[in-house]
Amino acid sequence: MPRRPRPIRAWHLEEAPPAASGQAAALEATLDQELVHQLGAVPLLLPVLERLGLRERINQRVHPTGTQPADLDLGRVTEVLVLNRLLAPQPLVHVEGWVSKTVLPDLLGLTAAQCNDDRLARSLDALAPHLDGLWQDLIVGAIQAFALDLRRLAYDITSVSFCGAYEEAALVTYGYSRDHRPDRKQVELATTSLIVGGVPLDYHVLAGNVADRTTPVANLQRLQALWAHLPPRPPADAPRRPVVISDRAMLTMDALAAYAASDFCYLGPLDPSVGGGAVRTLLASVSRAELAAAPLAYRPQRAAADPSWQPYQGVLRELTLPHPQPDQPPLGVRALVVYSPGKARLDAQKRETTLRRLEQALAALASKLGRRPYTTVPAVQRRVARLCQQQPARPFLRIVVAAGAAGPTLSWQREAAALAQAAELDGRYVLGTNAPDLDANTMLSDAKQRDVPEKGYAIVKGPLAIRPIYLHKQERILALVFCTLVALLVYALLELLARRAGLRLSTQTLLAHFAPLAVVVLICTDGTRLRRLTGLAPPLAAILTALGWTNLGRYLSVHP
Repeated sequence: MPRRPRPIRAWHLEEAPPAASGQAAALEATLDQELVHQLGAVPLLLPVLERLGLRERINQRVHPTGTQPADLDLGRVTEVLVLNRLLAPQPLVHVEGWVSKTVLPDLLGLTAAQCNDDRLARSLDALAPHLDGLWQDLIVGAIQAFALDLRRLAYDITSVSFCGAYEEAALVTYGYSRDHRPDRKQVELATTSLIVGGVPLDYHVLAGNVADRTTPVANLQRLQALWAHLPPRPPADAPRRPVVISDRAMLTMDALAAYAASDFCYLGPLDPSVGGGAVRTLLASVSRAELAAAPLAYRPQRAAADPSWQPYQGVLRELTLPHPQPDQPPLGVRALVVYSPGKARLDAQKRETTLRRLEQALAALASKLGRRPYTTVPAVQRRVARLCQQQPARPFLRIVVAAGAAGPTLSWQREAAALAQAAELDGRYVLGTNAPDLDANTMLSDAKQRDVPEKGYAIVKGPLAIRPIYLHKQERILALVFCTLVALLVYALLELLARRAGLRLSTQTLLAHFAPLAVVVLICTDGTRLRRLTGLAPPLAAILTALGWTNLGRYLSVHP
């Protein structure tokens, strides 16, 4: 018969636990102190940092040979800052306290006192003049070390809001807030990420009031400069021209011309106003029958098991747009006219909603006619004009202000022909590209990946906590943003490596699983120390084995 488990006795506070015996008693007699140092996900993150060569690259660029500080080099301090962003984001003033509770002093050969906020602030000052070069060094190395797929890139911009005056930071200013905080100053953060894995390839901090449409040409120039530093590859191994995927605000005529003159391709929705209305004309030129005869294979994951799913439809056309420079030949665009049933429903609902709102506003005005100030036709006309300003429903109403026997009158009627013409284009948009090898299905499925940078922004603003930033000097802000983007790079690379190892786990899940890991240090009365790793459950050991990072002994030894 199996042995019955012995009941566990609940010890009251006033009771003493039973005395230890045997070897336990001997250990207890020699034990002077017990320390618990947080290890967490360091065994997952440090190998990625080391493979990136962060410390070495920073020291090589910032501290030429023979000029490195004797006590603690800048590369090591930056490693600490990056690990802090990944494991427990803190204001600089609290990093020292966090380090003191972790294995980092023993592991990296430093003291917590060396990570005080003054030291960290000076380190950010030292990093600031080298940020572009350092990022380029890291990415060029990462492309080779991690065999990154450069064929599909995604470009986007987000805003990072600040609290305070920030008089020493010219980039921090008011602008269009994607965080819906127009009351706060901000900077804009533009990034180009790999579609595969969401790895950030390039980033740039812009003033908080920069318009999206003014940035794509400069971003393309940054990518070209990065590509120029990549080592040459054999023709058979060289990837075809990278495709940069972005939203329609980025695909201006100047941007299309810049792409045409570069080694990069673009892909994304085109604004109907682009090319003097040529895109809008193309939208209307494709019949419903043509679209219905051309269903596309793309199916979003959320609709994978939906039996009522209606497929996208798409027809390829050649589109010619005038070059922004009059003396240059026109630009050829491979255009895919897409019909989305879901977008068609939303377009119809949005139009009906805006129509009703305008009609309600007109009805409210009509109820006030004859009372001041609406006693004359010109006064009513001025009010109608203000109501209709920037109203998308205005083209669908015929509004008449007239003089009646009892004063001004106001009437309106829906324009059936205009509504029918608009309904004909519901659900349609145009994807444009200059990539010659993309078919209709690939164009749509790739274009749907343009939200990859947005997922990176969610990580930067969430787990990596880029805000709030308790700094005021612009140079230090930019250097801390660099450390945060390096943390995002490590975050994305870890997830990419996990996927390659067959682990269907996100980095956020991995960090949470490894958070309980700790090193227990038993200090004996003679000064000797015994270190033991706790919290390493078999599933965690299997993860480390799959990643090939099984040397856990390094986290139990003291750095020389």
